[in-house]
Amino acid sequence: MSDRFALEARSFGKVAVAAPGTPVRLTADETLRTVRLRFATLIGETGRVFLGVAGMNKSTGAGVIKEFWPTGVGGGVSDDLVLESPNGLRPADYWIDANVAGEGLIVAYWVPTPYWAP
Repeated sequence: MSDRFALEARSFGKVAVAAPGTPVRLTADETLRTVRLRFATLIGETGRVFLGVAGMNKSTGAGVIKEFWPTGVGGGVSDDLVLESPNGLRPADYWIDANVAGEGLIVAYWVPTPYWAP
C-alpha cells in the first residue's frame, strides 16, 4: 500500500504593514514548506498592497511580484494570487508592503498531510 497525501489548509491571518515602505516578512520560520500559498486583499481597505521578495521596493518595482488593487470602502471583488509548487514553496521568502499603515493581505497556505484511502 502506498501512502497518499491530502492538503491541510492553514492561515497566517492578516499580515499587516506597520509602516509603508518597510516590507514585512511573511514569516521568520525558514523551515516551513508548503505546496500552495494564497494572498488576498481585505474588503474595505483603501490602499494598494505589494507582494515581493527580500529587498523589494514598491516605489521602483524591484523585487515586486504582484501589486494588489484595493476594494475601497464601498467593497468589491477581492484581488488575490495563488502560488503553487509540488516541489514546495517557502513562505519566509515572501514580503508584503502597503501604501497605507495597518493594511495588508490575508495569507493562507496548504501543507501535505498523510491520507489513507479505504
